[in-house]
Amino acid sequence: MVRSLGTDRASRSVPVTTGEIPRQLRRSYFMRNGPDVRHDPLFPDETHWFDGDGLVHWVRLGGPECEYGANYVESQGFLEEEREGKAKYCGIRQSPIRDLVLWGLFSKLVNTLRIPSFLSGARGNQGGADRPYWVIQQKNTGNNGIMSTGGGKLLATYEAGSPYELKFTEEGGKSKLETVGLYVPRGSGPAKYDPLLHNFTAHSKTCPETKECFFISYDLIGRKFHIGCLDCQDELQHMRTFDYAGGGPCMLHDFAITERYVIIMNHPLVFNLRQSMQGGLPFTYDKDTPSFFGVYDRRGEGEIRWIEAENCYCYHSMAAFEDPDDPDVVHLYAHRLSETTALGMATFKENGVFAEHEPSETAFLHKWRIETGAEGGRVLESRKLCDFPCDFPAVNPDFLGKEVQFGYSLRISTTADAGTGIPLFDALVKHDLRSGEKEILPMEDGWVADDMTFVPDEARQGQEDGGFLLFFSHSLDGLASTLMVVDAADITAGPVATVDLPPIPLGFHAHFHPRKRN
Repeated sequence: MVRSLGTDRASRSVPVTTGEIPRQLRRSYFMRNGPDVRHDPLFPDETHWFDGDGLVHWVRLGGPECEYGANYVESQGFLEEEREGKAKYCGIRQSPIRDLVLWGLFSKLVNTLRIPSFLSGARGNQGGADRPYWVIQQKNTGNNGIMSTGGGKLLATYEAGSPYELKFTEEGGKSKLETVGLYVPRGSGPAKYDPLLHNFTAHSKTCPETKECFFISYDLIGRKFHIGCLDCQDELQHMRTFDYAGGGPCMLHDFAITERYVIIMNHPLVFNLRQSMQGGLPFTYDKDTPSFFGVYDRRGEGEIRWIEAENCYCYHSMAAFEDPDDPDVVHLYAHRLSETTALGMATFKENGVFAEHEPSETAFLHKWRIETGAEGGRVLESRKLCDFPCDFPAVNPDFLGKEVQFGYSLRISTTADAGTGIPLFDALVKHDLRSGEKEILPMEDGWVADDMTFVPDEARQGQEDGGFLLFFSHSLDGLASTLMVVDAADITAGPVATVDLPPIPLGFHAHFHPRKRN
């Protein structure tokens, strides 16, 4: 199910096989990003699933037929390898190799200086190098997330690099997803984003009211991280630099926002430079170190207030909002793991002893109630909300940062995985965060779900669960896939529409790109 296609897919018609696509969704695109190896890897035994090139599978919604295709994110490294017809970069588990380091430095130089005779391709070199100074022999694959800015730009994100802008084109009635080029946040003020110093991590947050887009950038060598904000016109408004809590440079994969704050989840999955340079895994999960939640003013003012919490890790946040009765108290909902090996990318440290550790990626929905007082804060409540594992959350984006009643996630199968701890999802879950009740839509036997996105229904504006959940599902034998459209108000009723698709490998994150309004 994680086997790569090794090629893109031209546009084709695919049938709506049950129900019909809601009219308000038609002519818009559902898409999902994920890793797909284009060229045979240099070191197959050290290759990780995360290393694949970004391949975006998309469906243009319609009726009675839809349109489906898949296109690679044509990053600098992708175009360099296409030109050579072979892999030029290694994966994230590989220790430094002189020739690859030299090639990576050369690529950074020619793309930064934009030397015409060496440029990898017009689409890939706009804006300079596409990954920061501390990423050398790995390429920017653009394979992790996919998002829209407040100004409407469609971006493919990569955990350790800058994003790539994408756009849909149409010729002869056929759609294609094209790579516009490297996206570098710019602004007319003092805030600066430098692609040699900064990255734009997998997850961003766009405020439904202001259309401000917040993002995180972190430095695993310089031991600093940054919080950036784009305004509704995609102008870089502010970008502040901070020290990590606890001292170690950790992976900040996701975060949360409220109406007033950015909430940083600083967990002890720490970059281990010495271990990596000696041929070991790049990260260590430090069981001896607490977690910290950082509370930062969204306006870009003041310092972060760090609040110590228990040792744990959260890859994804579901929701955060200020308490309606006490604005100095924040409610945070996220999927908590008691430990993580980052799907086989981290060693484990406990009581000062380092060791390899069997992958354990079991996340449960969890709630923290956090007092953020100016004189210091504390965790008032830390509580598990679900007795079965789940992850890949969603809420109505019109309610992001506001008090919410409903959240959605995917239940993690306890009987099967895709190898190396890669979870499989066997049900869609609707959580009532007030009552604790849950509704569950199980996948059919032999099928699993992929990441979902919530699309608000304009006819039910203001109704928190008034919308649709869209996601791919896949047969366990890898021979078939479908697009499922489920009414978020009543998920147990099953899909309102399904679309038959060719087999699609498992991937990462999904997105809905609305049609342009005339």
